[in-house]
Amino acid sequence: MVPYKMSGSDQPGSGGEKPATDSYYAKGSAELATESALTLLKIQHRLRLTKRSDRLVIVLVGLPGRGKSFVARKLQNFLTWRGTECKVFNVGKYRREVAIGSCDSNFFDSKNEAAIEARQKAASLAMEDMLRWLDNNEGSGTATPSSGALRKAKDRIGIFDATNSTKSRRNWILEQCTCRVKRAGKPIGVVFVESICDDKDLLRANYLTKVNNSPDYEGMTSEEALADIEERCRKYEETYETLDEDSQSYIKIFNLSSKILLNHIYGRMAKSIVPALMAWNIGTRPVFICRAGMTMNDNERSMLNLGMSRSENLGAHGRTFRDKLFNFMKDECLGFMSRRRKAAFSPDMNTGTSISGTMNRGFGSSSDLAAFLKDEDSDEETSIPNSEHVEEEYIGCDGVTPLPFPCYIMSSTMPRARQTVEWEDLPYDVHMLSNLNPLDKGDFTGRELEDIGEEHPDWYTQLVSDPFYTRFPGGECYGDLTSRLESVVVDIEQQVGPVLVVSHVSVLQVMVAYFRDTPVENCTSIALPMNTVLKFTPAKGGSWQESQHCLMPSTHGSQSKLCQLSDMPPPDHTCD
Repeated sequence: MVPYKMSGSDQPGSGGEKPATDSYYAKGSAELATESALTLLKIQHRLRLTKRSDRLVIVLVGLPGRGKSFVARKLQNFLTWRGTECKVFNVGKYRREVAIGSCDSNFFDSKNEAAIEARQKAASLAMEDMLRWLDNNEGSGTATPSSGALRKAKDRIGIFDATNSTKSRRNWILEQCTCRVKRAGKPIGVVFVESICDDKDLLRANYLTKVNNSPDYEGMTSEEALADIEERCRKYEETYETLDEDSQSYIKIFNLSSKILLNHIYGRMAKSIVPALMAWNIGTRPVFICRAGMTMNDNERSMLNLGMSRSENLGAHGRTFRDKLFNFMKDECLGFMSRRRKAAFSPDMNTGTSISGTMNRGFGSSSDLAAFLKDEDSDEETSIPNSEHVEEEYIGCDGVTPLPFPCYIMSSTMPRARQTVEWEDLPYDVHMLSNLNPLDKGDFTGRELEDIGEEHPDWYTQLVSDPFYTRFPGGECYGDLTSRLESVVVDIEQQVGPVLVVSHVSVLQVMVAYFRDTPVENCTSIALPMNTVLKFTPAKGGSWQESQHCLMPSTHGSQSKLCQLSDMPPPDHTCD
């Protein structure tokens, strides 16, 4: 290799060049980085932990009522949607079978030897089932060479859901999962996730949710159940040991993601799971999803002497839908904000870093919430401090123009999607993302499937047999969409106010599979009617409740399944 030689203008001291000190502050040392014994010693953990393992165990840690099962369910849905086989092994379920039914707080006394034995037996049964499932390669989605589809063997992640509150229990888990003798030839990675909660208001809300749904408290009154779970927590606290082993990989979540601490977390854990853990929150907020409005029909095109294209503008029907969508969103978002104000809790809609660089300790903080919440035995109306939040004013992205309602809006970069949320010149900050653009059909873009089937029968047969993993020549397959939509889903999850996503059939099918918690491989059969808004609202357990709202009838029977894949609007049909 010929070393690069600086030209005259590059030479130090040449005219117009910044001083060397400025270059140092801008770029640091230009000396080539080299390996040394010191650097290799310091990165040895990273070298070991960045190796991707096909099998991983996520071990949850925490006292009862700290949201462990909520985290487990969210992880299972998210990881499964990303293409990983994931299964939760809840030790409490095994414990109820071993102990024959529910158990009161005495069962968790550290001095109750019979109960300790039963709890260990339950943990052992759950561990055996989890390891057996992780070792089983059947149904892991391996590809058949003749199919040509880009399907590959799936990773498997087991979630061990229990308190796992002592070092001895966690060391036992490590021994079972990583012992070189017992697990010879079957490597498994282990990551601990501890949920810590010391917010009394949040804890009481968690306790109420748990006692109203857990089989342990069937037949008890709310008062009896709350007293029992609080006593159970006290007994666990007697022996509780937090995660502090620097040699272990762990994540600590404080008060359901208000703070997070990582130790030896690299690779996919850092890239995917940590952002998701930070995004999930227990607040309620509606997420609205709809297709972009319809583009011009043949008559409108002929009047303007235009042909069909992916960059078409909205037609008259699409503009009517745009206006109806505005009215629908206004009613929904203002109704949501009204209910939130009545609940006397109105957090800032901005989920980014605060301007001051510190957490907003004003209206909406936990300490202030207790100060103005209505007394349950009082008939007086809740008084909300700081009257500016009663008549809230939402300002547009220009920093001046008032907006009629708050909403975080995301759309594809396609003109028809952007125009669907261009409302009366109101300066809403629309986040235009290429991630939300339709499936890239490569060489087949703009062509009808019927024509493709006639010219490429082998490829078309493959598409019909495996629509999710069959990639369009020079383009994408549905399986690729989960990768580019991952950041979008995390962004939606972290919002605390209403969200609207305007995109296209292929993309929305994959997103709807996430919110419905249904197999993403089957998303190509999800119907998405034109002029219809899908509304998803969080449930306390971590899932989403769905409702559909048809804003206006379609002018024709538009299809939204795989049989209508073309992004080019064919005659008498709508585009993706």
